[in-house]
Amino acid sequence: MKFCTYKLLTVVVMALLAGSVTAQVTLKRGAVVYFGSASNTSAPATIDLKKVKAATAEWKKIKADGIDVDSARGKQLIQKMNKRIREAVKEIASDENRDLVVRKKDITDKQGRDVVDLTKEVVEKIEE
Repeated sequence: MKFCTYKLLTVVVMALLAGSVTAQVTLKRGAVVYFGSASNTSAPATIDLKKVKAATAEWKKIKADGIDVDSARGKQLIQKMNKRIREAVKEIASDENRDLVVRKKDITDKQGRDVVDLTKEVVEKIEE
């Protein structure tokens, strides 16, 4: 009887461990996470940073005025831009029931999950 209980307990623990392992996605080294965590995602999404960045007022100013991104003013604008992007991503991710948003191509192992591209929605939010 003890052996059956031990075997059953082992099977239950193995199933729980397998469930927690499959709940993760693998991100590339240097991945940028805009929202959520890769350790327990069930609904990951991506954004095309180049397109999202181009939609921000800060990036448009940098380009129009020829501001060096390494200058004090450039760094201030980049900081404001990143904050704007994160706020837009957070709102859209919540609206779309997504629990992880990273840059496009930063997810290296989808493990069968449907990874949605939220670029269009985030750009629209930024341009409001």
